[in-house]
Amino acid sequence: MEKVKLASALEEKLNALIAWLKNETCVVAFSGGVDSATLAKALSYAYEQYPELKRLKPIGYFAESYTTTAIERTDARRIAQEIGIELRVLQSKEFEDQRFVENSPLRCYWCKKVRFEAIKTVANEEFRSKINQEILVIDGSNADDKNDFRPGSRAAREVGVRSPFAELNISKAEIRSLASYWGLSVAQKPSNPCLATRIGYYLKLDNAILRQVEAAELAIKKILNVETCRARVDALNSVRIEIPEACISGVLSQETRRNLVVELRKVGFNFVSLDLEGFVSGKNNRSVT
Repeated sequence: MEKVKLASALEEKLNALIAWLKNETCVVAFSGGVDSATLAKALSYAYEQYPELKRLKPIGYFAESYTTTAIERTDARRIAQEIGIELRVLQSKEFEDQRFVENSPLRCYWCKKVRFEAIKTVANEEFRSKINQEILVIDGSNADDKNDFRPGSRAAREVGVRSPFAELNISKAEIRSLASYWGLSVAQKPSNPCLATRIGYYLKLDNAILRQVEAAELAIKKILNVETCRARVDALNSVRIEIPEACISGVLSQETRRNLVVELRKVGFNFVSLDLEGFVSGKNNRSVT
C-alpha cells in the first residue's frame, strides 16, 4: 500500500512536533483515541530518530476507572502494542472526590486534576531519580479544543501538563492525517469521550448508571449497525438515543423500535426516546455555554 503523503504545511508542523518532543523528557496520558495514539506515535518516532536523546523510552499511562468501558481498556492495550510503546495502567480515583461525583459542569476539571496529578506523581516517582530530570506529562488536546467548553484544560495547565498539538496549532483533521500517514488503525476512529459525559449535569455519578450507559450503547450499535451513538441520561431511568442524522430513518420500523425498547429496558431504562436532531458531539454542554 502506498504511504499517505502529507501536505507541505502539515509536514512542517510534524517537523516542529518532533523537534518539540526531542527536547522534552515526557510520558503520554494515553486513552487509545486518535489524539493520544498519534501523539504517542510521534513520541516513539522522535525516540527512534534521535538515539542520542534516549532519556526515557516511550510510555503511555492509561487511567482506568468506572468511566472507562471494557472495549476502551482492550483497545488501549492493543493500540499501545501497535504503536510500540509501553503501557502503564493506573487505577484512577476521581470517584473518591465528591466534587466529581456531584457532576457539576466542572466535572471534567476535577477528574482531570486527579488523573493528571496521579500520572505525574507515578511517572516522577519511578523515573526522575534514574535520569535526574523531572518527567513531563503530555496529552492529546488539539487546536480545535480551544473552541469547546473544556474545563479539563484548566486542570492540565494547573498540574503542568503540556499539549503539543494545541501549542503547535495542529487540528483534529491534521491529527487524523498524521495517523493515516503512519498507518495507525485508529486514524478514522470516532471520538468517544468518557461515559460521564453521557450523564446530565447534577445527576450523581456512580458505577451503576455508567454500566447502564455502556450496555445501552453496545445494544444500540448492534441493533442499528452504527459505529457512533450516545446513550444520554437526562433523568434517572430515562435514556435519549443519539445517532448520526443519516441513520435516524433506520430506527423507524416497528420491529427496530421494539427491539431497542426491549434491550434498553433490560439494562434498566424505563423510558426510551430518540433525539431527532441526531448525534452532535458535546451536546450536553449547551446548558453551560
